[in-house]
Amino acid sequence: MENIEVRAIGGARVSHVQGAEKTSHLDQHSVVGKYIASRGWTVAGSFEDLDVSAISTSPWDRPDLGPWLKDKAHEWDALVVAKTDRLFRSAKDSVDLADWAEKNRKILVLAEDGIVLDFFHPQDEQDPWSQMMAKIFLLLSSIFAEMEGRRFIQRAKGRVRALRGTDRWGWGIAPYTHRVVSHPSGKGKALELNPDTQPVIHDIVERRLFAEDQSLTNIATSLNAEGVLPPRDQRRVERGEEPEGDRWTVNQIRRVLTSPATQGIKLSKGKPVLDEQGRPIRVGPPTFEPEVWDRLQRLLQERAGEPRKRRHSINPLLGVGKCGRCGKNLRQHSNTTPAKVTHRYYVCGASPKSCPGISFRADDADELIEERFLRECGHLPVLRRVFQPGEDHSYELADVERTIEALRTDRALGLFSGEEDEARFRDQMKALIARRGELQALPSRAAGWVYEATESTYAEVWAEADAEGRRKLLTDAGVTITVESLSEAEIFIPEDIVDRMKAAAAR
Repeated sequence: MENIEVRAIGGARVSHVQGAEKTSHLDQHSVVGKYIASRGWTVAGSFEDLDVSAISTSPWDRPDLGPWLKDKAHEWDALVVAKTDRLFRSAKDSVDLADWAEKNRKILVLAEDGIVLDFFHPQDEQDPWSQMMAKIFLLLSSIFAEMEGRRFIQRAKGRVRALRGTDRWGWGIAPYTHRVVSHPSGKGKALELNPDTQPVIHDIVERRLFAEDQSLTNIATSLNAEGVLPPRDQRRVERGEEPEGDRWTVNQIRRVLTSPATQGIKLSKGKPVLDEQGRPIRVGPPTFEPEVWDRLQRLLQERAGEPRKRRHSINPLLGVGKCGRCGKNLRQHSNTTPAKVTHRYYVCGASPKSCPGISFRADDADELIEERFLRECGHLPVLRRVFQPGEDHSYELADVERTIEALRTDRALGLFSGEEDEARFRDQMKALIARRGELQALPSRAAGWVYEATESTYAEVWAEADAEGRRKLLTDAGVTITVESLSEAEIFIPEDIVDRMKAAAAR
């Protein structure tokens, strides 16, 4: 029996360990390696399902072990792990795996528990009593492992419930913008701003979104091109592991920029956890000041509610030129002659059918716009758009309103049960309604864009700008041109913009 080559795979699995326990998988590999060497078996491979729960995940569904039990089952003969609870915490899983091993003629070894189920070697060469006792011990061991696992879940749930209403971090992965640290009180955990990711998130918001007005798609593309680690790879590196090449996505960026967790707020099932006054509980410092956060949420809501316009184009009239018949944007069209000469035209951009006869040479239209715009505004100072936070409580008021409605919905669904829950509901609602009244009574000056004059005139900046820069000058000034024919072109510049220009020039 010992002359037959046995190819063994060995593995370790650790579920939700913290602190010094994170090295236990190394001990498991040592035990497994020594066992395989003592038998003279050949190592066919290894698996390591760290941070995978044996309570809720069957052996076939685990990322590392699963493939060895399916597509690569023909590559090995024996599976060796250190202990029962490293392989499963379910009596059903143990029975299923033992049955699978028998059908596929495999050896199952639980080294430290002294359990060996050998279905690889001929059964008539083995002691039937030992085989039967191995099955019994495997079942008993898995039952005890399952009981221990269920007690672990109960303790974890109790811990979460106990910490729910506190400012302590209870469980789980920290948000991208934070990291887990000791609580200032010395008891439990809290969050602090992550120095590795804070520069990234502030760059995304303050430079790419606010200053450069980039789309989320462009931001994701540029972050990937620059090699900025996305959240999952960032966490891998922080654990001392190698990144796996994940990429930023639009949805990923949007989640980070809209999640209350980014502001250090405790969440449960995606919703903020509220204190007795109905206010969100904070377990860490906010990433952004309140006025910046409010501005960010408004910007993302506006973009989600309206089709996103392209921000960069070689079309000099994008967002400026309008069809004189239907009012739709003019689009750019190119035509190449047989002599390989390409001419640009502007045509009606209505879809699915454009207005007939609205077509003229783009160079002529560009020259016309330049002449008329500079004639009226060339001597005036360029206005720069600046965001003014103001005193605007509408976002906080809307947030309070949403919280009130969410609490009412939760109560209607029966999520508040018992006298203690009802008392908590009444206290929270009383505080929220009072806060709503306070916010409604406060004066409000809407946040938004204001215009500030620069030291350069439009003529000076126009002379140095490229086609895209000139288009941006026109759109920032609110200029539009309505064209049915070049002889009937009408330029419109908002009066308030002209008044601001003239007032700035007078100063």
